[in-house]
Parts: sequence; structure tokens; C-alpha cells
Amino acid sequence: MPGAPDPGPPAPSGTAPPDPGLAALGEFGLIARLTAGLAPGAGVEVGLGDDAAVLVPTPGRRLVVTTDVVVEGRHFDAELSAPEDWGWKAVAVNLSDLAAMGAEPRWLVVALTVPPAASAATLERVYAGMREACDEYRVALVGGDTSGGPVLSLAVTAIGEAGRVVTRAGARPGDRLAVTGPLGAAAAGLALLRLAHGPAPDPGGGPARPPAPDAGDGPAGPPAPGPRAPGGPPAPGVREAAGELLARHPHLAAAHRRPRPQLAMGLRLAAGGATAMLDVSDGLAGDVLHLAEASGTGVEVHDAAVPLAAGVAEAAALLGRDPVELALGGGEDFALAAALPRTADVGGVIDCGTFTARPGRRVRLTPAGDALPLAGLAYDHFRS
Repeated sequence: MPGAPDPGPPAPSGTAPPDPGLAALGEFGLIARLTAGLAPGAGVEVGLGDDAAVLVPTPGRRLVVTTDVVVEGRHFDAELSAPEDWGWKAVAVNLSDLAAMGAEPRWLVVALTVPPAASAATLERVYAGMREACDEYRVALVGGDTSGGPVLSLAVTAIGEAGRVVTRAGARPGDRLAVTGPLGAAAAGLALLRLAHGPAPDPGGGPARPPAPDAGDGPAGPPAPGPRAPGGPPAPGVREAAGELLARHPHLAAAHRRPRPQLAMGLRLAAGGATAMLDVSDGLAGDVLHLAEASGTGVEVHDAAVPLAAGVAEAAALLGRDPVELALGGGEDFALAAALPRTADVGGVIDCGTFTARPGRRVRLTPAGDALPLAGLAYDHFRS
């Protein structure tokens, strides 16, 4: 119903069995509990339970390998998403890297770091989310490791196969810059979730609890929203407005909680002649700079052509942000950005710029005709 607040992370369904605790289970008991019932998948000669997996690749195809880690308090926040979402996200961000190379996912392994306060029930929910993603994208979990640590983290290594591999380094002057979908949803969703579910005003007048650490994959951590005092609660009415926006545009929260890798589009772009490609994880402004740098070209992004996801403009207004800058710098869109020859005919893409022969000119062009630098807009794990 319009105006209803975002309900927050979904609660687990049914009644969970009693949690025996990690100490009672032990490392190998936990592994057995988390991996029970997992199917080995095609091409798996030796899977879970041995010292290493043995895989049989398809003859004539290249293996493509990627690793990404998601960390509690940086890539996900227990107050804003559910454990199933964390598991899904750990798989999805890795599969997005495979999509960016024009590869099909086949197998993955995961290294799980578990903090002392974690429960076996929570970890089972994390693995349930991983299973959902594996089932959705037909990829097999074939091994991994488990260790104790200060925070929950999931380091996934995904392995795919490709015929024609597309790297970041092939863009040529005159190529079109195209993206495979609208941008800004994840950044807007995370910012709205923080407003809607962040610290409330202290009725006693004391200091509010500071906002949670950046929960973006680089990307989805836009600068602190405008309608909030530094370290304090949202301004009056802003929490309700954020909840109402999330209720009208549920895809904004979903884009942060459960990104969807563009695997089919990666294959289509590779087959259609893409000269360079990557996934938009840290924000298009930064990611297109990676393409231009690797290819030795310049690039111009046209602000007016940058596709905004539904609700991003409204969210930006509430946050006191420029909507195009939110889309260019927010990140975690996991759309694909590709360089395409002028004559390439690939459906389902949106042109929003051009690669040029001027490596010293990598800019965004505003509707007013200004050329603004792309550098500094996107997320950087060690600078943001």
C-alpha cells in the first residue's frame, strides 16, 4: 500500500530447530550441517568433503576465475538485510565478474569467516541464500573452508567457462559506451534503508547512535544523506518519506540486498562484438575510467543519456543529491558497461557515451555543455 514503510529484512519462515551452538558442533560438524544435501553438479569429479575439488572443464573452452569477498559492516548490515541476502550477494557479485568476461558460471568455492557471536542457525540462513543463487544461475558449490574471525565474511571464488573472452583492454576510439540497464537503484536503496531504519531521535535528548559503517560493495555506500545531522538521526519526516519511497519502489532495496548478475547479456555482448567490458560495481564513473585506462583511450559520458532506475530521482531529491551523480558514483548496479563498435547490433543496451582518441580527456558532459571530470565520483575501498 502506498505510504506503508519498508518492512525491513524478511524474517525466517517456520520454526528453526534448537541451535546447538558452534562450540558444540565444531568446525566439521558445522560444515556438514551447512553443506548437507548440496548436489555435486555437472563436471564435478570430486566435490565437497575432500582436500580439493576435481573439475572437468568443457573441451575447447577457456576457464575464467574470479574472487570477491563480502564483509559484514561493509558490504552488508544485519539491520538492513537478512542472512539469506548476504549469501545471495556473495554468489551474485562473483557471477557478475564472470558475466563481464563473457563467461558462463560453472562452479564456486567459499571461505567463510565466522565471528564468536554467530549462531549455526544464522549461518544456515546464509547458506540458504547461497543455495538460492546457485540454483537460480545453475552453478555448483564444490568446496571451501571455515575459520573463526572478528566479523562474518564470505570469500567466494567462482569459476566459469568462455568461448570468446572480453577484457577491459580492447575499447577503440569511436566505440560506443553502452550499459545493460538503468543505474542508481542499489545506491538509492541503501541510502533510503539507512534513513528508514537508521538511528531514531533520542527522546531523552542524548546523542543518537552513529550510523552503521559503510555497507556498500564499494559502490552502494554513497556519501551520508543530506537530511541528517552528522552522526545523528534523520530530520523530522525524512524517515517516513524514505519508508514511503521504499514501499513504492521495492526494487531499490532489492537491488542492494539481492543484486542480479547480467549473465545472459554478457554472453550476448561477447557474441555481438564487444571490444571491452566490465561490470558496474563501483559506479559507472569509476568503472568506465578502468575501461579507458586499460584501453588507452579517452571517454565522454553524456549525463542526459545515463539511464536512471525508477525512483532514483525521487530518492536523490530526498537525499539532497544530484540524481546523475548518484547513478554515476553510487555503484553496486551490477549492470554491464561495454565498448561496442558503431555498427554492432546488440539488443537490450543503452548508449550513454563514446570512447575517444584523447586519453587525457575522460569526462562527463552535462546538458549545459560543461565537461566535468569523471575521477573522484566512484567508490574506493581505501579512500571512501
